[in-house]
Amino acid sequence: MFNKLYWLMLDKPLVLLSLIALAPRMLCAQAGAPDTPEPGSVEEIAQATTEARFLSPWVAYLPASATAVSPRAFLHRIPGAAGELVNSSTAYAYCRALAGSSPRVRLFTIGRSEEGRDIVLLAVADEKGIQELERLRAATAALADPRHTDAAAAEGIVASARPIYYFNAALHSDETGSTESVLELAYRLAVSEQPMIRRIRENLVVLINPVSNPDGRDKQVEWFYRYLKGKTDLAQLPRQSPPYWSKYAFVDINRDAHQQVHETTKAVFRMFQQWHPQVVHDLHESVALLVTWNGTGPINQHVDPLTYAERLELSFHEVQALTALGMPGVWTWNFGDDFAHLYLDAIATNHNADGRGYETYGNGTAETLIPEQPGDESSVEWYRPLPPPKPKSFAWSARDNVNYNETAMLAALDDSAQQSKSLLRNYYLKALHSYRRGLDGPPFAFLIPDGQGDPARVAQLVARLLAQGIEVHRAAADLTLKEGKFPAGTYVVRLDQPYRDYAVDLLTAQNYPREGGEAYDDISWELPAHYHLAAIPTADPQVRAANLTALTAAPHPQGRMSGSGPVYLLKDTGQEGLLEARYQLARFRISIAERAFSVNGADYPPGSWILAPQAGLAAALREAAAKLGLDFASSGSMPDVASHAAPVPRLGLWVPWADTDTIGWARYSLDQRHIPYIYVRDEDIRAGKLRDKYDVVLYGHVDLELAEQIQGIPKAWGPMPFKKSSATPSLGTPAESEDITGGIGWGGLAELQRFVDAGGLLITLGSGSMLPLEGGMVRGVRREAGGVPRSTQGGGAAAAAASQAAATRTPGAHVRVSFARPDHPIAYGYAARTHVFRQNFPLYATPRRWLRMAYCTTCLDGPLDPSGVVLEWGDREAAPLVVSGQAWGEANLIGRPAILDLRSGLGHVIAFNFNPLHRDLNRGDQRMLWNAIINWRAILAER
Repeated sequence: MFNKLYWLMLDKPLVLLSLIALAPRMLCAQAGAPDTPEPGSVEEIAQATTEARFLSPWVAYLPASATAVSPRAFLHRIPGAAGELVNSSTAYAYCRALAGSSPRVRLFTIGRSEEGRDIVLLAVADEKGIQELERLRAATAALADPRHTDAAAAEGIVASARPIYYFNAALHSDETGSTESVLELAYRLAVSEQPMIRRIRENLVVLINPVSNPDGRDKQVEWFYRYLKGKTDLAQLPRQSPPYWSKYAFVDINRDAHQQVHETTKAVFRMFQQWHPQVVHDLHESVALLVTWNGTGPINQHVDPLTYAERLELSFHEVQALTALGMPGVWTWNFGDDFAHLYLDAIATNHNADGRGYETYGNGTAETLIPEQPGDESSVEWYRPLPPPKPKSFAWSARDNVNYNETAMLAALDDSAQQSKSLLRNYYLKALHSYRRGLDGPPFAFLIPDGQGDPARVAQLVARLLAQGIEVHRAAADLTLKEGKFPAGTYVVRLDQPYRDYAVDLLTAQNYPREGGEAYDDISWELPAHYHLAAIPTADPQVRAANLTALTAAPHPQGRMSGSGPVYLLKDTGQEGLLEARYQLARFRISIAERAFSVNGADYPPGSWILAPQAGLAAALREAAAKLGLDFASSGSMPDVASHAAPVPRLGLWVPWADTDTIGWARYSLDQRHIPYIYVRDEDIRAGKLRDKYDVVLYGHVDLELAEQIQGIPKAWGPMPFKKSSATPSLGTPAESEDITGGIGWGGLAELQRFVDAGGLLITLGSGSMLPLEGGMVRGVRREAGGVPRSTQGGGAAAAAASQAAATRTPGAHVRVSFARPDHPIAYGYAARTHVFRQNFPLYATPRRWLRMAYCTTCLDGPLDPSGVVLEWGDREAAPLVVSGQAWGEANLIGRPAILDLRSGLGHVIAFNFNPLHRDLNRGDQRMLWNAIINWRAILAER
């Protein structure tokens, strides 16, 4: 690799001379361009660009300005200079300097990260646009709601308004080029007098978020300078990313549009509510050389056709513009699907605007490399008329990345400027279409009864709708509609509102076509399915005449205390908040009923709580009822029913350094519920004596094969500290290590075995269940198909082969399950037949007494032993497997284990074949995990 890069770069002077020689011709190509290049910028950009074809005349220089501060002057280098990256504080300092030196730029703060860093926004327009920002924001807000703006008024607004175009940079922290690109773009837009730039300034407002995930940016920059700077041989590079970006998420920070969990997402949505931009454009890196997003399909029927049309037009304009400039490898369409709109840009798509993005070719470092393309994308196709060079045939620099990003962004902005009135008019029309669909045909509303077993979970679903700008009302009196009678207090989502289409998308089941091809990510996001609740569509237009009160804040159900004790009972109606309640009441003794019983004429199912008389109990229960929406009833005596004690366990959460992403969501879920747990690192597992510290160890889903779960990050890269120092002040959060390499190793696996055998409870989720089932901790379970759930896109074909090639696939779908052991504590609060959310996890067979040990008649597989199967896939009364999404090869899934409870020594392993903590979405599944934690001692007592 080094030799190849050496010979490529040996010709660098020739490349440089050719670029410099071409520069005057490039600049002349901008007819009448009056800019004067900043001295030295032409030469430095040319020198940082590896080939002439990777540079456009639009970005071949930095325009000089007598007043505005250029990034080159501020950073003492050009953006995209080899071996350099800008951190968030320096990027923000430059943004402030630019806004302070140019009347065409204004700076805003739109949020703060989990670690307390600002998230800032630049607005760029001509002087008039900057002076009229408030009027222009009000104009797009008026166009967003056709209930208050009729067609004539909209046309008047369009005449004097401007589209607002938002760029989002540095969401995924190891995709480092976008921040450098947008800093230069902001300057160019502010100072250049090229006709194209003036056209953009005069017809648009351009918003730029230079570092949307500042916590991750700073960690990545420090990681680069600590481990990557000066290294140019891809094959010899150590891990290119730190183990953490933001507090809870890694790549999944871009899977948060529906939930709005992360501060980055909240900030972008806050921007959307304040500005109502027509385009939200997210900048990413993965494949050569620039892909402008448009999925292959299937498309989502709840997205307005105008959105798809606008996105296609913009993308093909970018392909045409950059191809005309001679820049190879610019294409669209053949990347991902267009079914699931759960990414950051989807904040726009789901709210009648255009969500779009790029994937440029990033090295994951600021150094120049000869990259190994993740897939051969060098064929000529209708969507890729000028393909990229052959793999391993070219060097790629950080400046090359900037050149492509910035040139394409300018093409998109110019196209938007030239059709500015159409963009505004279509924005209004999309809102109008959505609103009219709610008026003109069913469903006219959704009804969400609050008496569905868990009022708090109902309130959480309603809160999630409100957070998306979807309007929700509450019935002030009983409702009688075609579908039946609904009591006062029922939540009503009327569909005569601008975000009707998004509301329907969230509240109805998805149906991914069987012939739709590989899905990029989840294919179901139906909130009622995620929450195990009913949202009932009504075809009765009279719902609009009902006595309804609009909600202005998220509801908070108040629990009740009835009676005067001294014994208190809590009926298990499926409440998700029981884990939080148990820890809130940690100092009190609680018993859990193992059978149904009746007291004072009320029936209590298994799983109900029994609290004997204890000092201070009533006051503590009153506080828990108010906070968690739980109802406690009293009794004069203890009920006569079999029960078990449920002491609070010492909970450890193991987070392997090799993959912190999905378990970050587990940490979030526990933190939100104020559950105390111990963060367990690989080295803590290796240190042993686990049973002395933990009663329960939770190991979440990881995107790792079995060997990587054991061996972790290669030891050859170590020692690799992840800790604060004077040079790396951002590292070491939320956990630190002297060396993140080596995983738990075989010794750590043995320590986990000792923990279980000594009476510990190990709970594993998703692909984390590979470890005990295939690592030999428990015996008799065979993997029959599948692998770690992954996408083939972005270079993941080899890693995804096992899951994508499996005959049985459920790529993020809601599917039915049945309890094989409805008396097991994990089943408390659930019907015997229910559903859960499942991704493409490995498929396991029903356990056997032993597995084949040699090839002889008496050495083959032993008899089936289904005693460890708690939950199985499929409905025992033959209801269709799929609730929402799609499944392939379902016949091979039905009847196989979904949850296993297997003994080893004095302990147990509970292995979930799904992830009940999926991105804080499937809250109706979470209770199964909470049951295992609450009832840990009863589970361990079973022999």
